[in-house]
Amino acid sequence: MNYDQPISQHWQLAPNGSGIAQGADDIDLCIHNILSTRKGADVLRPEFGSKHFDYLDTPEDVFIPNVVREITLAIQTWEKRAIVERVQFEGNAPHITMVVLWRVADEIWGELHQTRIYSGENA
Repeated sequence: MNYDQPISQHWQLAPNGSGIAQGADDIDLCIHNILSTRKGADVLRPEFGSKHFDYLDTPEDVFIPNVVREITLAIQTWEKRAIVERVQFEGNAPHITMVVLWRVADEIWGELHQTRIYSGENA
Protein backbone atom coordinates (compact mmCIF):
# COMPACT_ATOMS: atom_id res chain seq x y z
CA MET A 1 0.00 0.00 0.00
CA ASN A 2 1.32 3.44 -0.89
CA TYR A 3 1.17 6.38 1.51
CA ASP A 4 2.13 10.04 1.38
CA GLN A 5 3.97 9.94 4.73
CA PRO A 6 5.98 7.07 6.30
CA ILE A 7 4.10 5.23 9.07
CA SER A 8 6.78 2.56 9.48
CA GLN A 9 10.53 2.56 9.99
CA HIS A 10 10.84 0.40 6.85
CA TRP A 11 9.81 2.33 3.76
CA GLN A 12 11.02 3.48 0.38
CA LEU A 13 9.76 5.57 -2.49
CA ALA A 14 7.22 3.68 -4.58
CA PRO A 15 7.92 3.18 -8.28
CA ASN A 16 6.80 5.82 -10.77
CA GLY A 17 6.60 8.50 -8.06
CA SER A 18 3.36 7.10 -6.67
CA GLY A 19 4.01 7.76 -2.97
CA ILE A 20 5.76 5.59 -0.38
CA ALA A 21 5.85 1.79 -0.22
CA GLN A 22 5.73 0.31 3.28
CA GLY A 23 5.27 -3.07 4.92
CA ALA A 24 4.92 -6.01 2.50
CA ASP A 25 5.10 -3.63 -0.47
CA ASP A 26 8.49 -2.41 0.72
CA ILE A 27 9.73 -6.00 1.05
CA ASP A 28 8.34 -6.83 -2.40
CA LEU A 29 10.25 -3.92 -3.95
CA CYS A 30 13.44 -4.99 -2.18
CA ILE A 31 13.07 -8.56 -3.44
CA HIS A 32 12.41 -7.28 -6.93
CA ASN A 33 15.55 -5.09 -6.77
CA ILE A 34 17.67 -8.00 -5.51
CA LEU A 35 16.45 -10.38 -8.21
CA SER A 36 16.72 -7.77 -10.95
CA THR A 37 20.40 -7.17 -10.17
CA ARG A 38 23.05 -9.50 -11.56
CA LYS A 39 25.61 -10.33 -8.87
CA GLY A 40 28.64 -8.10 -9.45
CA ALA A 41 26.69 -5.38 -11.30
CA ASP A 42 26.64 -3.00 -8.30
CA VAL A 43 30.19 -1.66 -8.12
CA LEU A 44 29.89 -0.53 -4.52
CA ARG A 45 28.31 -3.84 -3.44
CA PRO A 46 29.79 -6.55 -5.71
CA GLU A 47 28.13 -9.38 -3.76
CA PHE A 48 24.65 -7.80 -4.02
CA GLY A 49 22.13 -9.42 -6.33
CA SER A 50 21.55 -12.90 -7.63
CA LYS A 51 23.40 -15.39 -9.82
CA HIS A 52 20.20 -16.87 -11.28
CA PHE A 53 20.98 -15.01 -14.52
CA ASP A 54 23.84 -17.46 -15.12
CA TYR A 55 21.35 -20.26 -15.78
CA LEU A 56 18.94 -18.56 -18.19
CA ASP A 57 20.24 -20.39 -21.28
CA THR A 58 20.61 -23.84 -19.75
CA PRO A 59 18.41 -26.93 -20.18
CA GLU A 60 15.31 -27.07 -17.98
CA ASP A 61 16.71 -29.83 -15.73
CA VAL A 62 19.69 -27.58 -14.94
CA PHE A 63 17.79 -24.28 -14.98
CA ILE A 64 15.02 -24.99 -12.44
CA PRO A 65 17.00 -26.32 -9.44
CA ASN A 66 19.83 -23.81 -9.86
CA VAL A 67 17.54 -20.81 -10.27
CA VAL A 68 15.48 -21.86 -7.22
CA ARG A 69 18.70 -22.18 -5.20
CA GLU A 70 20.13 -18.83 -6.34
CA ILE A 71 16.88 -16.93 -5.79
CA THR A 72 16.47 -18.43 -2.32
CA LEU A 73 20.10 -17.69 -1.38
CA ALA A 74 19.88 -14.11 -2.63
CA ILE A 75 16.73 -13.39 -0.63
CA GLN A 76 18.11 -15.11 2.49
CA THR A 77 21.27 -13.01 2.19
CA TRP A 78 19.83 -9.60 1.32
CA GLU A 79 16.25 -9.52 2.62
CA LYS A 80 16.08 -10.90 6.15
CA ARG A 81 12.47 -9.75 6.56
CA ALA A 82 11.22 -12.36 4.06
CA ILE A 83 11.17 -16.16 4.07
CA VAL A 84 10.92 -17.87 0.70
CA GLU A 85 8.26 -20.57 0.68
CA ARG A 86 8.38 -21.56 -2.97
CA VAL A 87 9.63 -20.51 -6.40
CA GLN A 88 7.39 -21.26 -9.37
CA PHE A 89 7.80 -20.81 -13.12
CA GLU A 90 5.24 -19.69 -15.68
CA GLY A 91 5.48 -19.57 -19.46
CA ASN A 92 7.99 -21.03 -21.87
CA ALA A 93 11.45 -19.97 -22.96
CA PRO A 94 12.40 -17.30 -23.77
CA HIS A 95 9.46 -15.67 -21.91
CA ILE A 96 9.62 -17.15 -18.43
CA THR A 97 8.14 -15.58 -15.34
CA MET A 98 9.63 -16.57 -12.00
CA VAL A 99 7.13 -16.25 -9.16
CA VAL A 100 8.62 -16.09 -5.67
CA LEU A 101 6.12 -16.94 -2.94
CA TRP A 102 7.28 -15.55 0.39
CA ARG A 103 6.02 -14.49 3.77
CA VAL A 104 7.12 -11.89 6.29
CA ALA A 105 9.72 -13.44 8.62
CA ASP A 106 8.14 -12.20 11.87
CA GLU A 107 4.77 -13.76 11.13
CA ILE A 108 4.38 -17.41 12.09
CA TRP A 109 1.38 -18.16 9.89
CA GLY A 110 1.61 -15.07 7.75
CA GLU A 111 -0.03 -14.36 4.46
CA LEU A 112 1.85 -15.54 1.37
CA HIS A 113 3.00 -12.73 -0.90
CA GLN A 114 4.42 -13.03 -4.37
CA THR A 115 7.06 -11.23 -6.38
CA ARG A 116 7.04 -11.74 -10.14
CA ILE A 117 10.30 -11.52 -12.10
CA TYR A 118 10.01 -11.50 -15.88
CA SER A 119 12.69 -12.68 -18.27
CA GLY A 120 12.83 -12.55 -22.02
CA GLU A 121 12.21 -9.77 -24.48
CA ASN A 122 9.51 -8.04 -22.41
CA ALA A 123 11.52 -7.99 -19.17
